[in-house]
Amino acid sequence: MFKPATAVWIDVNQQKRLKQLVQSGQTPQKIVLRARIVLLAGQGVPNNAVSQQVGTSRPTVLLRRGRFEQFGVAGLMRDGKRPGRKRALSAEKVKAVVEATLRTTPTNATHWSIRLMAKPQGLSRMAVQRI
Repeated sequence: MFKPATAVWIDVNQQKRLKQLVQSGQTPQKIVLRARIVLLAGQGVPNNAVSQQVGTSRPTVLLRRGRFEQFGVAGLMRDGKRPGRKRALSAEKVKAVVEATLRTTPTNATHWSIRLMAKPQGLSRMAVQRI
């Protein structure tokens, strides 16, 4: 079903550091879990057996093995980058609101209010307020 995993190569210094992380009472548990995964993978334990022993999923084991192989112990210490939230308003829309505020005036008024600006720009009043 799955291709057997080869043992992760861990040098003496890395193994010493990983064991320190596991045994320290000050290490966050997510780091301990990652270190235990790599130590077991270094002993040649199959991925399914590693996932059962540490109580996590096989994809998590594969992810941690890959991060260790790519970045070493430092790769286990930090989380990967995530894409983050998409921008709600485009730069063009923000620029249009700012330009309209500076260059125009509303009909029957001397200055723009948030609600007056929101309607012609097609935005909510909160979006205009954020701008």
